[in-house]
Amino acid sequence: MKDKKLYGVSCIIIDEAHERTLNTDLLLGLLKELLQERLDLRLIIMSATVDASKLSSYFFGCGTFHVLGRSFPVEIKYVPSASRESLDPLPSSNNAAPYVCDVVKMATEIHVAEEDGAILAFLTSQAEVEWACEKFQSASAIALPLHGKLSHEEQCREPEICKVHLGIAVLRILASGIKNVLEFDFIDAPSVDAIDKATRNLVQLGAVACKHDAFVLTADGHYLVKLGMEPRLGKIILESLRYGLCKEGVVLAAAMANASNMFCRVGTYDEKLKSDCLKVRFCHHAGDLFTLLSVYREWVSISQEYRNKWCWENRINAKTMRRCRDTVLEWENSLKNELNIIIPTYWRWDPLIVSVHDKNMKKIILSSLADNVAMYSGYDRLGYEVVLSGEYFQLHPSCSLQVFNQKPKWVVFAELLSISSQYLVCVTAIDFDSLSDIVHPLFDFSKMESRKLQFRVIKGFGSVALKRFCGKSNGSLIALVSHMRAIYMDERIGIEINVGDNEIQLFASSKDIEKIYECVNNALKYETKWLRNECLEKCLYREVRAGASPPVALVGAGAEIKHLELGNRCLTVDVYLSNVNMADDKEVLTFLEKSVSGVCGYNKFTGIGQDGDNAERWGRVSFLTPEAARKALDFNGSELCGCVLKLSPSRSSVGGIRKSLFAAVKAKISWPRRYSKGYAIVRCARNDAQFIVDDCFNVLIGGRFVQCQTSTRDMNSVVIRGLDKETSEAEILEVLHKTTNRRILDVFLIRGDEVNNHSVDAFEQAILKEIAPFMPSQGPLSNYCHVQVFAPEPKDSFMKAWISFDGKLHLEAAKALQHMQGKALAGCFSWQKMECQQVFHSTASCSASVYVFIERQLDILLKSFKFRPGNSSPSEGVCGVCCDLERNENGSYRVKISANATKTVAELRRPLEQLMNGKKVNHCSLTPMVLQLLFSKDGIMLMKSLQQEMGTYILFDRQNLTVRIFGPEKKVDLTEQKLIASLQALHDKEQTDIPLRGGAMPYDLMKKVVEKFGPDLHVLKEMFPEAEFMLNTRRHVISFSGKKDLRLQVEEMIRDFAQSFGVNGSVKQYEDDNIACPICLCEVEDCYQLEACGHKFCQSCLVEQLESAMRGRDGFPVGCAHEGCGMHIWLTDLKSLLPCQKLEDLFRASLSAFVASSGGTYRFCPSPDCPSVYRVASGMVGDLFVCGACYADTCTRCHVEYHPFVSCEKYRELKEDPDMSLKEWCKGKEHVKNCPVCRYTVEKVDGCNHIECRCGKHICWVCLEIFMSGDDCYAHLRSVHPATL
Repeated sequence: MKDKKLYGVSCIIIDEAHERTLNTDLLLGLLKELLQERLDLRLIIMSATVDASKLSSYFFGCGTFHVLGRSFPVEIKYVPSASRESLDPLPSSNNAAPYVCDVVKMATEIHVAEEDGAILAFLTSQAEVEWACEKFQSASAIALPLHGKLSHEEQCREPEICKVHLGIAVLRILASGIKNVLEFDFIDAPSVDAIDKATRNLVQLGAVACKHDAFVLTADGHYLVKLGMEPRLGKIILESLRYGLCKEGVVLAAAMANASNMFCRVGTYDEKLKSDCLKVRFCHHAGDLFTLLSVYREWVSISQEYRNKWCWENRINAKTMRRCRDTVLEWENSLKNELNIIIPTYWRWDPLIVSVHDKNMKKIILSSLADNVAMYSGYDRLGYEVVLSGEYFQLHPSCSLQVFNQKPKWVVFAELLSISSQYLVCVTAIDFDSLSDIVHPLFDFSKMESRKLQFRVIKGFGSVALKRFCGKSNGSLIALVSHMRAIYMDERIGIEINVGDNEIQLFASSKDIEKIYECVNNALKYETKWLRNECLEKCLYREVRAGASPPVALVGAGAEIKHLELGNRCLTVDVYLSNVNMADDKEVLTFLEKSVSGVCGYNKFTGIGQDGDNAERWGRVSFLTPEAARKALDFNGSELCGCVLKLSPSRSSVGGIRKSLFAAVKAKISWPRRYSKGYAIVRCARNDAQFIVDDCFNVLIGGRFVQCQTSTRDMNSVVIRGLDKETSEAEILEVLHKTTNRRILDVFLIRGDEVNNHSVDAFEQAILKEIAPFMPSQGPLSNYCHVQVFAPEPKDSFMKAWISFDGKLHLEAAKALQHMQGKALAGCFSWQKMECQQVFHSTASCSASVYVFIERQLDILLKSFKFRPGNSSPSEGVCGVCCDLERNENGSYRVKISANATKTVAELRRPLEQLMNGKKVNHCSLTPMVLQLLFSKDGIMLMKSLQQEMGTYILFDRQNLTVRIFGPEKKVDLTEQKLIASLQALHDKEQTDIPLRGGAMPYDLMKKVVEKFGPDLHVLKEMFPEAEFMLNTRRHVISFSGKKDLRLQVEEMIRDFAQSFGVNGSVKQYEDDNIACPICLCEVEDCYQLEACGHKFCQSCLVEQLESAMRGRDGFPVGCAHEGCGMHIWLTDLKSLLPCQKLEDLFRASLSAFVASSGGTYRFCPSPDCPSVYRVASGMVGDLFVCGACYADTCTRCHVEYHPFVSCEKYRELKEDPDMSLKEWCKGKEHVKNCPVCRYTVEKVDGCNHIECRCGKHICWVCLEIFMSGDDCYAHLRSVHPATL
């Protein structure tokens, strides 16, 4: 058109203006300028949906005319229920749901029957929609998909100008002769920054150049305008022409335009995993564009009739492939028509052959995406740093580079995706050499290398040290990283912990990495020191005598006894800070370590920093000796980090001011409040009444002969009459027990009127007065005991009271009760004698979950307790048994047993404990490795299914790795059998991961595995049909389920397969994981790595080593058996290897070894199997050792029973000859002789010479002749020794 003013045109009509293409908007902009020059020109714009007000405003506020539109009816039809035919397998349906076929069928029927119109068919997934579009065939209709996975271009119907690449608009504007793009009058003008950015990108692409302060098109720019495509896609094509890769360039650009949805990843989780596995074989190590090119190259080589099937089998989007092909054809025609370039049909690049074409294609892609360069930060958590913005992005999970075990140093990307995380999309790996050829005005690639983070690894520390370094919920690690980032002013600093490989990875800049390495290494050494020095306080026994504290042993690494504390001395100190948030834990411990030597452990209090009484509590520190603990207390009140340090002896420690290990001692006191009427009723066993009457005929009770007769009201009772009114029930019962061997159930006096003595308060004070002499005098009496007297009911015959003593004062309580027994309180009558009964308690608890399963059994058991023989009432009887079931605040349940005899409590507690504690599952096959399966999803499901099937409850103690089963006995036994069998089967089929990356494995091993064994690993499945395999592409592992011997075979096969490949042509050796156990010298099974030295053993071998030390008692301290090591096994390992009871046995054995090696300094209590230890006396006089476990009194010098006032030597002689002292006493005494028969020593003080020995013989004192009777002896005296009579 030569007439630019359009003088030959008087009216212009533009229809469908809402399409808003780039050409339409440029036309409207040019016409607006023309209208200002030609006032006679008329312009009419028509559209059904355009924003009329916007266009009216753009065109000088011109008028707007509205024409009413028309609406069309919509009819809704539903596909009927699936027919029998639709349920039959459809060979062409590719597993599509039957109703999808019915939808296609109905749509076809409607199209044939109805007139022109539109049909909307609703389905449930992208796959169903695309399958339906493919199957709907009609020459007069077209099927269009509508779903969320459609590309932006397919699903958007907004104005075309708003979605067109701004670079295209700039090129068109410059091509139209407009020199300054910013001056062009857009209808929807983009921002100035967007136009500048697009212009800079065109300059970078070589499409625009700046001349004389104005932008003009270059030769490539003119080519791009003619091609009419996105500039960066056009740049790929133009560059590929220069490298002779014409076919590859066009397809590469088309693939890049359709990269977002070429692979299908839809359906269930398993279906998505299958899609990932199928994708692996296409993935190219150069990146996503190379992968897409590989897919298209293979797709186009397949016959057209098989392409859809091929796409379905490989989870490729068939429609995307066709759209890509159409784009290729369109651009080939455009190149031919616009640039006279014919694109060849052959390929020069082969994805299976490494050639120079790979490097050239990377240069082609880089020339198009030079603004989109990113550098690997060196830290996986950060990912890649976008050079232009400095932001950090991760590779998208679908990126082809994720298949390979390597992170390219440099990449270019097509898009940035920001959702929950930030990702690089459509990524290609490039070489730094290619970057050096590019000159970018905004950054220098060569200087970017210095920004890469440095990487350091710290090894040699155990998993426990690493966990303690991280802290609870990684709190300590997070705090440390934040602290370092603040100090070094670098938010990129990172610390990653790999507990499985026992290593720490550090990421920081080159100037900071060494400082951070030193800081972290010191922190780890600090944690290791605490683990090495850690000691455990162990009581020698639990049941201690009244008023005593149990001896304590400090057990350290190797189960070695570090200190034996036999006295009541403190080893632990409680630490308080006036502001716990001001001082760091390390600062507190370092202060104590510098001030006092011998710190051997610490524990932090829970709830630190909370309001209330615990606001200042920090923790508890233990010391190796009581002297060190006492010295630490000297620093109480010191200043630390701006707060006051408060130290006090630990009140819950087993040393020093110790918390009592006993519950409170309780006693029940009663005394009569009514006069006795002088007769009593005796309840006896059935048919025993008459026997008791006969045995007690004319018996003396309380100084009176009483009368006994059977009761006329109860044939099993006896009435005793003639009793003194001062006599009590206890005195009657005592006499009856001595008189008859018949069973007495109960005795009670018949009482009359009540007496008024004292008030309840006065009685309490009177009882306290009786108790006071036996209680400690260091503090108020209320600190040691509490008395409660109950107000009597009108009909009560007795006053009742409870006395509660401090649990430590068993001995003092016993003496006080003995003193009060049978005594009348001050101000009472003499017959109001007190009866004291000490009451013993015991409790057993269970959780609410357990209670549900044992409720019925527990109810039956408690009823049997209440109605057991000897109980006079359902709740309490002669034996004083009382059982109460209580529900605690936390929902758990507790049964409390009370009785006046420990034997009774023990008898009742035994079945109760068996029920409420459940049955502990013990089986040799249930190793810790097997029990840990209960942590897994399969293990949890196993327990739930067994509980539902058997009606029992399974409790898994995660801390001690023990299992208990609750419920009826028969069901419990059956559940135990099934659980053991199921766990063994689960262990045999335990899923383990066979890694496909790491160490010296080839970077493309996973792809090689897919190529050899198939995406679904069907080759391996055929070789090992008894096992299950699944490839996890995200984690680069083969998940294996099956027996161990099969797993070893598969691992060996994968290892051999990996060794057959190398990197850059060289074969790399596979890291050998077959480590021999230093104990059994076989391959390690159930590997356990020692914390101290890192040496690996079979777990069972380590346990056997510890058990051998227990048996031999000479293997302490226990050390690492690795040759040349010998480091003590730390407590943390001992606690992990042994259950609680075995750990206790190890401690006992170590204690025995310690005592044996003490050179006679220590000895065990001489009582058989008594665990108590005492220090041997060093002088000539032994001390008294009162054993807190067995109550034996022992001399600490001669180690026999204590012998006050007698020397050890003398006592030894007495032990050898018990009569030695008697013999010495008899020497020179004529009035002392021995019985000739029994040798009993007889002393004659006065009287005749006839002596009767205790053996019953009659002796003549003059000649010591023996006689059978006194008369015979007197006859002898008269005849033989008349002078002595």
